[in-house]
Amino acid sequence: MCQENEKKCEGILSVENESEVMEASEGIKKIAVVGAGTIGTSWATLFAAKGYKVNLHDIKKEYLEQAFQTVEKNLKLLKENGLVNENITSTLNRIFLTTDLSLAVKDADYVQESVCERFEVKKVLFAQMDSICSEDVILASSSSGLLMSDIQKFTRNPERCIIAHPFNPPHLIPLVELVPGKKTSKNTMEVAYRFYLRVGRIPLKVKKEVPGYIANRLCAALWREAIDLVCRDVASVRDVDLAICAGPGLRWVLMGPHLIYHLGGGKGGIEEFVKHLGPAFETWWSSMSSWTSIPPLAVKKIVEGIKEEIGENSLDELYKWRDEKLLSILKTISGA
Repeated sequence: MCQENEKKCEGILSVENESEVMEASEGIKKIAVVGAGTIGTSWATLFAAKGYKVNLHDIKKEYLEQAFQTVEKNLKLLKENGLVNENITSTLNRIFLTTDLSLAVKDADYVQESVCERFEVKKVLFAQMDSICSEDVILASSSSGLLMSDIQKFTRNPERCIIAHPFNPPHLIPLVELVPGKKTSKNTMEVAYRFYLRVGRIPLKVKKEVPGYIANRLCAALWREAIDLVCRDVASVRDVDLAICAGPGLRWVLMGPHLIYHLGGGKGGIEEFVKHLGPAFETWWSSMSSWTSIPPLAVKKIVEGIKEEIGENSLDELYKWRDEKLLSILKTISGA
């Protein structure tokens, strides 16, 4: 999959020291995953499955034990679907669990931070990691919306700090958004880019910092309208979800909105589409919600609605269903 991703992204990397970038990315052998929650556990699954040694850190032993069990479940699912061939025990043996932050990061070649989405926590953690790690080790945050320019202010080596935002679960979904801070070096950006290609991800470079980056801003805009449609009794939670997954969601697996509408414009492409349907979109936009705080009534309705949608299914059952379907989709679109 890594080779396929490199072909997809061919030509994006263009730097004078490309050989140094390649050497640095290939020199990464041990990864510290700091934070063993949902995202950190998924990262640990991916990195271990790709042959890397992983130092998995969290503040409590019980968190690590639970994470280790989840990694094992993830690996079993990957093996059942033919995505890993190695004995699961061998893969798990590459994961070292520790509650000692210094022990986790001091010998790491790369750090993937995945703690809670709180600036006050991340700024302290980055300062600590920066004081422990060798200066050439990249410190990557899995933040889903914070700005690295704010976080790296608390480090002595801000140039090696970067946002590497995955989509959940990162051991399955390939997107990784790379967002530099104001002081992030170009070399850090390029090494990180090559590293995520090597682990089979599809990294993209965000050119300018904005809260939420690209994908989450798009998701947030869609979700606001989805909530508003439920709140105004236009449709149920289930039907709003169906309107996405049974319609545009099927196209989104293959194409983004610009390409979709380009094809929708016929021979005239996107230009004809804008000319023909632009006025209709303007009418829709003018009637859409613009609130920036979820209305209390909407919270009540979407909580009740999701209970109706999932029925008696437990979270574990839903996770398993989601991951199996994602694997099936990924295998289809990759031609595997």
